[in-house]
Amino acid sequence: MELTTKYIKLIFGLKLKQYRLDKGMSLGELARKSDLSVSYLNEIESGKKYPKQDKIAALARTLGVSYDKLVSLKLNKKLAPIGELLESNILDQLPLDHYGIDIQKLIIQLSNAPAQLNALVSTLIEMARSSELSDNAFSKTALRTYKELNENYFEDIEISVEKFKAKYKIDKTKSVTYNKLKKILTEQFNYELNDKALADNEELSSIRAIVIPGNKNKLLINPKLKPEQKLFILAKELGYLFMKIEERSYVYARRPLKSFDELLNNYRTSYFATALIIDKNQYIKEIKSFFNKKNWDGHFLLKLITKFNATPEMFFQRLTNIASKYLELNGFFFLRFNKEIGTDEISLSKEMRLNIRQNPGGYQADEHYCRRWISIGVLKQLEERVKKSKGFDDKIAGIQISHFYETDEKFLTISVARPSTLIKNTLISITVGFLLDEKTGAVIKFSNDPKIKTVKVHNTCERCGITDCKVRVAPPIVLTRKQESLKVDNALQKLISELGKN
Repeated sequence: MELTTKYIKLIFGLKLKQYRLDKGMSLGELARKSDLSVSYLNEIESGKKYPKQDKIAALARTLGVSYDKLVSLKLNKKLAPIGELLESNILDQLPLDHYGIDIQKLIIQLSNAPAQLNALVSTLIEMARSSELSDNAFSKTALRTYKELNENYFEDIEISVEKFKAKYKIDKTKSVTYNKLKKILTEQFNYELNDKALADNEELSSIRAIVIPGNKNKLLINPKLKPEQKLFILAKELGYLFMKIEERSYVYARRPLKSFDELLNNYRTSYFATALIIDKNQYIKEIKSFFNKKNWDGHFLLKLITKFNATPEMFFQRLTNIASKYLELNGFFFLRFNKEIGTDEISLSKEMRLNIRQNPGGYQADEHYCRRWISIGVLKQLEERVKKSKGFDDKIAGIQISHFYETDEKFLTISVARPSTLIKNTLISITVGFLLDEKTGAVIKFSNDPKIKTVKVHNTCERCGITDCKVRVAPPIVLTRKQESLKVDNALQKLISELGKN
């Protein structure tokens, strides 16, 4: 990784401080002998400033080291882990500034830490490399945590949406239309829309849209997208513009992003788009009406999604935005799975959890998600329907009470499956699950519907102890290892106890 100017300043400051301490010099002594001020040297050592060549030469002479050695990015053994940390992409993946942590101060503190802590830093770097944090895995986890800390509700974005509607005279009681947003984008923000450029490009067939910046920005939209998906693209682009977000990707696709800020801004504009399309007050009114039904009605849910001119993902995302603040549903999860038709491969592409102990999304990418969940059930149902009808434009809604094996935790789990618009022979399920307690039962009346099946579930096949599972796709190897380890521990304790009595 090429070091940024910020990190080059930090490395120089760390080296300067280390050479000074090795010589037993105070900051004042170095300032006096190099004819520089203490405050200036302090800014250099803290990574805030990088001195000019003549000043570097003066410092090198004073410390008795060569100019080249002082400006080299190579660090000594004590500081080597810090160098590895800066050269890796880990700090760019960490949202430290969003948690009020100054990266420069953190590095300075690490440089003063004992050797044991530096060894820990090296270990974490190796773990990061082995788990491929470079592919945004860590940033995605950090973003999920960030959303959970805010209960997935962002008042500032909600306010921005209201200001946008007021400025451009959007009627809150009616669904916002594609033509309305197109007019705003082209006339107010000088955009040109093109839905032909991506039409016949096979290599870019999975790209939803591309923005080409210029004097007149061009927005290329994949013509294969559904109307509601095209509407979302326009709303999201307007989110970038109206909230004045500059650090972004110009490609609308599920591809790794460069930094946590890009990932966060992608989420914030998606939130903006969903809130713009699905008016909060109208949504709360309709979802409360749906939840007040005594019996589960999947067809009603699908009609409600269509009524808001939304995709199932947008509809459930909006539900997770308002659930805690306006419905007092504080424990829930959101999952999105992909399944290729004709295979048993299931991949988790998005997840979010709030105030729950269990991990419904599983643990490891190489483990197999529990096939007993409704999120998998609706995928299989839709696959059978697609195979029989040879059609590929349908949706299925399903529900179950998911009871975690060997615990008392239950989730009311609602899932909708649909065909992927751009990925061939692929189905997608969107799932939201609410922790079942007295509050959930009071808010979602149909959670007490006796027709809803209760199914024992787990996280992954590898961790599951359900012996009579007919849909298992992998042996419980993780569970078996734990059980064998426990047997050894118990045998050791028994032996120690027996010999201790003699």
